[in-house]
Amino acid sequence: MDLSLITFNVYNNAATFDQRLPLILDTLRRADADVVALQEVPPGRGVTEALARDIDHAHWAEVIFVRPDDGWTEALAVLSRLPISAREAVNLRQGVPNCLRVRIAAGEGPFDLYNCHLHPRDSGLRQQEAARILDHMDREPGVAAVLCGDFNAVPSGRTMRLLFGRLGSAYEMKHNHHPATTFPTPLRADLIASTAFSARREARPEDSSG
Repeated sequence: MDLSLITFNVYNNAATFDQRLPLILDTLRRADADVVALQEVPPGRGVTEALARDIDHAHWAEVIFVRPDDGWTEALAVLSRLPISAREAVNLRQGVPNCLRVRIAAGEGPFDLYNCHLHPRDSGLRQQEAARILDHMDREPGVAAVLCGDFNAVPSGRTMRLLFGRLGSAYEMKHNHHPATTFPTPLRADLIASTAFSARREARPEDSSG
């Protein structure tokens, strides 16, 4: 079956999130993706459930994590038209579940979707987190896996090279090259749609902040 997926960091800025929420919702409606992976969702406010309801996705899951080195808190979320048969908070560091795995029931068999947010500053730590995702995938060798999220890494960096050693890039498969950049992407009204639609078309573009 054909399936569309969008991965979208909605940037949890408490001062502007309520202003940007209508733009985010409009973008998701226009994308009309079967599965939506979100990073940096404001936690504890019912945003994930409300977005799922507003775009008519009957199934959703989220995990909230706190980054211990700086106190950053966010929710990772997945919204889906297709049933979610399992969900798991995956600790990429001890006590830090900065990866959400959901099993989605698709027409040709279930697949696992991993939605992660890797460390923004420590390259060595990012590589460890990426390796743990790959190790986790190895526990289910017969199940197809899709990885998306905010990797905080350039395509040529060590983190992405580690992942590309095992996983294919949807963007590269389509364009025969990696994107020049996916960061920064200021969330102005005239840019928010193009950022998200690019993610929908490519299924898993690499998010890069250095």
